[in-house]
Amino acid sequence: MFRKIAFATGWAMLALLAFGCGPSEPNNGAPPSSGGPANTSAGTSAGTSSSGSTSSAAGGSGALIGVSLSSRNHNFFLGMEQGVQDELKAEGLQSETVVAENDASTQQQQVDTLIRKGVKAIIMVPVDAEQAATPIAAANKANIPVFCIDRRIKSADARVTATIETDNVGMGEDAAKYALKLLCDRRKLDSTKPDDVKKLKTTVVHLWGLEAASSAQDRAQGFEKVFNPANTPGVNVLKAVGEFNAKKAQEVMGPLLRAHPEVELVYCHNDDNAIGALNAIIDIKKQREAPTDPKRILIVSIDGNKPAIEAIRKGDIEATVAQEPIQMGSECVKQVKKVVDGGKPDKDYIAIPHSLITKKEADEKKGQLWADQLRAAK
Repeated sequence: MFRKIAFATGWAMLALLAFGCGPSEPNNGAPPSSGGPANTSAGTSAGTSSSGSTSSAAGGSGALIGVSLSSRNHNFFLGMEQGVQDELKAEGLQSETVVAENDASTQQQQVDTLIRKGVKAIIMVPVDAEQAATPIAAANKANIPVFCIDRRIKSADARVTATIETDNVGMGEDAAKYALKLLCDRRKLDSTKPDDVKKLKTTVVHLWGLEAASSAQDRAQGFEKVFNPANTPGVNVLKAVGEFNAKKAQEVMGPLLRAHPEVELVYCHNDDNAIGALNAIIDIKKQREAPTDPKRILIVSIDGNKPAIEAIRKGDIEATVAQEPIQMGSECVKQVKKVVDGGKPDKDYIAIPHSLITKKEADEKKGQLWADQLRAAK
């Protein structure tokens, strides 16, 4: 029977136009292997103005912290903001939050406004790994410490006090390794044995996020550590760009799958891409085959968002490599507090752990995953 997988449920319908996560090349002490999604009015605090600025409802007499988000149009960023706002409240800090709607120029203008308001620190999710250097440099000139969260910047001319993120290269590699295992298991090959892997002959889709985002670049690097001409000479890799967006991913995957019915697996840079790919598959096949069906197109993704976790629990998506955005937001504020109080961050680069979530983990850890702990936006 034909089924269309919803992009999200309840309040999470905000995820329809989602963007992707993450960073790019190492900077400010980030390790070479290191490496997140857009905007609606689903704020976490009161007083949203027409400029997209929100003042923290938590109040408190502490220092004013600027929070510059790339978007709120994705569960991942809502989770991150939840962690930030909860920890700001716990630390007695006030906040002014702005949302750039994935526009680097808008973010620069908003950060300039935060600087003029005299914030004591800025938490920033850079829209663009290169263009973010300009507003960060302006904050440097004003002696305002900047903390990058989820994404890194490329420019050595802009100083970041600390970067808190997930190892996107590592996540990409872990997702790719699991994808390889699924393909090998179908053929009774051992994915840990190079000679067996070289026997693998198939076609997979590498579904990119937003190409300018550092996280997409890192996740691609992780994928290419596993799937490359030397390791997997018999695997034909087709590239598509879903822009970390479910609708866009569905639009590009439809024609690609019709042109290449031999595709056996889709590796997605984020869960919105995965939902879009899933809908495209169902549009074409008018069904979602059972997990054991050899004709089923496998889907492996990254982020651990609520729609993907629900799809994994239903058996429609094979796996995702989950980040911890709530923990990421909380940890970032802890580092901000240390600096605002006159100290230093624990490190200039802090990596937050990630984990593979298959149906087994999704079922066994129900209630423990960040997707389950995400509160509805107010």
